[in-house]
Amino acid sequence: DSIKYYHCLLNAGFLAMDPQTGHIKSWVGGINHKFFQYDHVKSTRQVGSTFKPIVYTAALQSEIKPCEYIDNHLVIYTEYEDWKPENSNGKYGGRYSLQGGLTNSVNSIAVQLINRVGVDPVVQLAKEMGIKSKIPNVPSIALGAVDVSLFDMLQVYSTFANRGKKVAPIYLLRIETNDGKVLLDFDEKIDAKQIIEQDYADMMIHMLQGVVDSGTAKRLRYEYNINIPIAGKTGTTQSNADGWFIGFTPNLVVGTWVGADSPKVHFRTTKLGQGANTALPIFALFMQKVLKNKAYAKMKNARFSIPPFHVLYEMECPPFVEEVVEEEVEEV
Repeated sequence: DSIKYYHCLLNAGFLAMDPQTGHIKSWVGGINHKFFQYDHVKSTRQVGSTFKPIVYTAALQSEIKPCEYIDNHLVIYTEYEDWKPENSNGKYGGRYSLQGGLTNSVNSIAVQLINRVGVDPVVQLAKEMGIKSKIPNVPSIALGAVDVSLFDMLQVYSTFANRGKKVAPIYLLRIETNDGKVLLDFDEKIDAKQIIEQDYADMMIHMLQGVVDSGTAKRLRYEYNINIPIAGKTGTTQSNADGWFIGFTPNLVVGTWVGADSPKVHFRTTKLGQGANTALPIFALFMQKVLKNKAYAKMKNARFSIPPFHVLYEMECPPFVEEVVEEEVEEV
């Protein structure tokens, strides 16, 4: 009974980072190091829909316009052993823009995008943004069927927050003697590399803000009353074993993961096990404390840079349009 009890306890990983400097602000590897000496920041688990923004970025880079509408169809991919990626809500029909597809985390849209762009460009972009895990060369990665650490995912989202520039995480600034003599300085120079064109990064920030304002992470607004500018993405694995939420403000990126030590332990329903219900509340309670602390007023008052007019113009379209669908399922 004791082994079963501990095996079924939910664990968590938490990481906060400044996207401009790479400075790690908080690192929590688990719920209690005395009993669970395992770091869930560096361990790898399936990332679910938190991987989708990489697919959408690759789509933008391949010149798919943010206002191009994509059919919300249930498709059977015969070349992948009749793979049938389903939407979590079971609803089909109509057409989504890229904004609408990402805001509502529509699986059918993400899979169509990766098939148009190609798996290789998505894998390459994921590696450039900071993912070091082996990424399978299959389209199911669009839905997060890949094991990645929270540490690596923070680098990905920091690249978005930093308008396309990737900065390496720094968790040790310097080593000094007890009388203040600096022996080694790790924070001498910030090495920022432009991974994503700034226009595309601004588009992604705008779309990820939509996830928080009206999508799968909107409970940050109506339940936790967090009203500062936030962008982010929820993630849930197919078996409801892993819940993710990675959110960012202009000067802070925060990632949370929740799950049991073994993915064989999972929730029975997505309603209970989704990232918005397990991981997002940790982010929300953390941000509430940050915003109440006067020492962090700079974070409270920060605003995302206003994108150029041509970027805003390109994204000016409804997220969803109705359309009569003659056949719900198609084969390709």
